[in-house]
Amino acid sequence: MTPQQPAAAPAPAWGADVLAGARQVLHGVLGLGVLLLPLGLAPVGPGVVAAVAAVLAGWCLLVACAGGSAGPGAVGFVRERLGPRAGRAATALYFGGFATGQAAVALGAAGFAGAALTAAGGGAWAGAGAGAGAWAWAWAWAWAWAWAADGDSAWRSCAVAAGVLAAAAGHAWIGPRGPSPAARRLRLAAVLALALGWRALGAVPAAGTAAGWAAALAAVPLLFGWVGLEGAVPGQPRRRPAALAGTLLGLATAAALYAVLLAPPPAATAPHPAPAAALGAASAALCWAYCRTNLQATAVRWTELTGRSRRGGVLAGALVALAALALAGAARLGISVLLLGPGAATAALFCLIALAALRRPRPKESLRHDHDHHRDRVLEGAARPAG
Repeated sequence: MTPQQPAAAPAPAWGADVLAGARQVLHGVLGLGVLLLPLGLAPVGPGVVAAVAAVLAGWCLLVACAGGSAGPGAVGFVRERLGPRAGRAATALYFGGFATGQAAVALGAAGFAGAALTAAGGGAWAGAGAGAGAWAWAWAWAWAWAWAADGDSAWRSCAVAAGVLAAAAGHAWIGPRGPSPAARRLRLAAVLALALGWRALGAVPAAGTAAGWAAALAAVPLLFGWVGLEGAVPGQPRRRPAALAGTLLGLATAAALYAVLLAPPPAATAPHPAPAAALGAASAALCWAYCRTNLQATAVRWTELTGRSRRGGVLAGALVALAALALAGAARLGISVLLLGPGAATAALFCLIALAALRRPRPKESLRHDHDHHRDRVLEGAARPAG
């Protein structure tokens, strides 16, 4: 009697694959943009958000038909098809986008801190950031208290943002390790809860709102909300339709969330100062936390580009962000304009990946020769943001 072969494990349901793909995209895409985009851009009509999502959906189909970016990552996908120079260009776009983006993050922290201290009536919330490093937060909150007491000013808000950025850079310089996966999930849950809390309260505080912006121009910083999608597109849509459907579902879910958060708020009365102060303090602390981990990610890109130390990358990213803050202060610009930096870098990265999708992969012999020629250059790992 011949032994029977063990039965094969049943394949997972199609719906479970779709939900798993959507969950993976949402974990990679959603982040601090949920708070910063309403702070800098709202109100934005849902048609603009839908148009951006539709373009990204077509982009996902193009990349999926070319093999997908989930395996090699965005930089690897570009390098395999366009060569090592294009791969380095993609890494440089990550560095530039992350570095300039921290100026907007720090300015957002200053806006939330000012809202919290104004609602609390002074420096009662000065100890809210003790868990994030009291030595740095004391100075930043003192600047925020003086700024909130004297009235809004581009230079005062940029000075507060510089203090937040210096505190984040100092912590990233000392501690190279980022949060654990569990801590990242808790942080994302906190961001979503705060965004919904601001929406229920009436809207986020107006700090650089881009009223009257053209729809085409507003679409560029909106791309900041989809950083992470470029390295999460599955390949082989005919063999794995559920994975691609999950990616598109995650894209649509993020678009629906942004459409709600960016929509004009209903007529609301003046919010109670206690919840406004609590939301502002918590939002500022989260901005600081994301700025710290994003500077760590910027240092990784710096190392991949130059082969130099991680601490040098933290310093380079912080200096780029400080320069952007100085320009914003001189020109009296707000978060809406600062978000153009990471938004433009994201748009350029999407275009570079689309160009790579239209090309065939290079022969393995050529890739091996390129790898040997650039063996002392580290180009991997730039496909996912840290924040």
